[in-house]
Amino acid sequence: MITKEMTLADVVKEYPSTIPYLNEYRLDYCCGGHDPIAQIAKEKNIDLEPFMQELERLAALPKKNDLDYEGELQRFRSLSVPEMLADLERSHHVRERELMADVEALLNKILVVHYEHHGEELSSIHHHFALLKADLEEHFAKEEKLVFPIMKKSGKPSSEDIAYVKGLEEEHSAAGDLIKLLQKETKFFTAPEDVCPTYRRCFSQMEALVEDIFMHIFKENSIAFPEYYEQE
Repeated sequence: MITKEMTLADVVKEYPSTIPYLNEYRLDYCCGGHDPIAQIAKEKNIDLEPFMQELERLAALPKKNDLDYEGELQRFRSLSVPEMLADLERSHHVRERELMADVEALLNKILVVHYEHHGEELSSIHHHFALLKADLEEHFAKEEKLVFPIMKKSGKPSSEDIAYVKGLEEEHSAAGDLIKLLQKETKFFTAPEDVCPTYRRCFSQMEALVEDIFMHIFKENSIAFPEYYEQE
């Protein structure tokens, strides 16, 4: 049962089938998913009763075993911590690097082509996306070369090891703040009426990137890292 006191992170952890619905509302269930549903609904001007009813409906759907959100998170939870980390590198790190490169190329193109009519907003979007890309590239390198190798060691983690992982969680929050800026500046990736297909593709790819980042961070913050902290 879902209650209004639950956090979005708790809802997704228990009922992954709700993820597409939360994405429709552009709700952050990873970095910003730790406030109660009632509080989030109030802040976002969401009518709480029908919102809760739909969450309950989705939560009651039969569980699936194919690789939808439900199946993917079930598969991920079945892995050991070292397997989880390797899986994150193979999937989200690869896909997000590809998406960031694609968005960067598209954004540089539309910044020039549409500068006359949309230069101010595109310049700001370009700046904040560059910050996000740089942060994530450095974050991935730190994970792959420093923190994940530490986490792959067997046995109870030391306080120093845990501090490294907690540092990753803080970096996730910083990335989440930049994503919120981009969502605001792009009107949640809604392209203006007077723009070309390249502009629309840029925003579509940026939205795909953000959705992948949300799932990526959720897997780390809510599944992989807690599993690591509890190792003996």
